[in-house]
Amino acid sequence: MAIEIITPVDDDWERICRTDSQTFGFDYTPAEIAELRPLHDLSRFRVAVDDAQIVSVAGSYALDATVPGGVCIPMGGVTWVSTLSTHRRQGLMRRVLTAVHDDIDERGEPLASLYASEGGIYEHLGYGVASQSRTISIDTKRATFRAEYVPEAGQVRYMSGDNVVDTISEIWERFRRCRAGEVTRSLLEHDQLLAARSRPEGSLSGAFYLRHNDGYAAYRIEPQWNDGQPAHVLHLIQMVAVTPEAHAALWHTVLNIDLVGEVRSRIVAADDPIGFLLTNQRDVRTTSTKDNIWLNVRDASICFGARTYRTTDRLVIEVDGKRWAIDGSPDEASCRSVRTRPDLVTSHAWFSALLYGGVLPSALVAGRRMTARNHDVLRRADLFFPTSLLPHCQTQY
Repeated sequence: MAIEIITPVDDDWERICRTDSQTFGFDYTPAEIAELRPLHDLSRFRVAVDDAQIVSVAGSYALDATVPGGVCIPMGGVTWVSTLSTHRRQGLMRRVLTAVHDDIDERGEPLASLYASEGGIYEHLGYGVASQSRTISIDTKRATFRAEYVPEAGQVRYMSGDNVVDTISEIWERFRRCRAGEVTRSLLEHDQLLAARSRPEGSLSGAFYLRHNDGYAAYRIEPQWNDGQPAHVLHLIQMVAVTPEAHAALWHTVLNIDLVGEVRSRIVAADDPIGFLLTNQRDVRTTSTKDNIWLNVRDASICFGARTYRTTDRLVIEVDGKRWAIDGSPDEASCRSVRTRPDLVTSHAWFSALLYGGVLPSALVAGRRMTARNHDVLRRADLFFPTSLLPHCQTQY
């Protein structure tokens, strides 16, 4: 019997979880299977079925994504992409993802996005890397705030209890509009995330939450008692600051928590200014960098017409044979199909990567992913697309 691509129903949920866990090498507990179910709209999922077994899965979340300028557009957050090892190299992932993309298109969502478990499998499916993330480490015994940036006492408090979700959801809604790439989170998602983080994870404690009027932070502690010389590792898992004052106050608190010898984080934006607040910027060590958000523009006219641009200009980009003219400025923009001579030529994946403004066209040209008509065009494009804050997304989907 041929392998079918179908839309799953409630009775398929446990089998979807089993396929996902087999692919990624872990087990969902019965409690986790039940806890995750309300977060997933199975009408947005597609699965491949072979002899009554689900062998490949993909789905999407309905999200709103922020683009440069602060406008939010509907987006399908692609997730749960997994294929059993027994069924790889048969084109199943492409078939399932194509069905998910078709569903996103039918829902009128002009953008798809994902996080990649592997970096070499999504470019040929139309996804380009739109931002980078970094992992940092700070030795708290060395790191010292510059005196002029030490915040007044009392701005940050711990929070817990029934009001945490309401508090962080209100702050998140303000924060996520401040940076291209960030997305919406529903109250249900905030609630589920709080519940999951409240539990210890391996050697890590449950999460502690810090609150400022314009921000919040969450962290876990990995105890390192060292026979009477404590140097715990603080894992910063969320840093949400709407204002510079909140950013400084939260970081100051994090770096001064008792018994902590090191702060580690994988969620800090590449251009986070924490280093400028310290007496020695080298105390913030970047231990690794990697791709963050991958984008697949489904409707170019909506996506590139919704964002703003650093300069006022008009550029024509040829994308896999089709040409798009982007007329943009710091105030407004439009994008439409044209036949005029292109200024830049690229593939769909790397055209998509330009949307959030975190990738320079000159970098794509140097990397053989784009060509430019001449050096002046490339100079103009490098001024046109970037944003003042690098795009970043702390929301894993």
